[in-house]
Amino acid sequence: MDSPYLFLSFTPPVAAFKCASPVSRIVGKRLRHGGVELGRVAGAHLLRHSLATQLVKQRRPINEVADLLGHRSINTTALYVKVATSQLAEVALPFPGGVA
Repeated sequence: MDSPYLFLSFTPPVAAFKCASPVSRIVGKRLRHGGVELGRVAGAHLLRHSLATQLVKQRRPINEVADLLGHRSINTTALYVKVATSQLAEVALPFPGGVA
């Protein structure tokens, strides 16, 4: 079956999930089964967060990450930049008049 969707229901009618709840339940169940303790972020949101974090670590442009996640505001996506603090040190400019 050809579909542009990643998560599909295989019970008739076969179609994309209408909301994130079924995906969240599936992901949560599989993580618990694997012995992973779930914190505040779980389920479908955990997948989104993990993807965004990996893209930022790979130095993908923030606007590309925002587009992929469907964020309307770049400020929403900017939350994921905090995971790249080591990369921020690489691009920091020297302090004027400071030690080189």
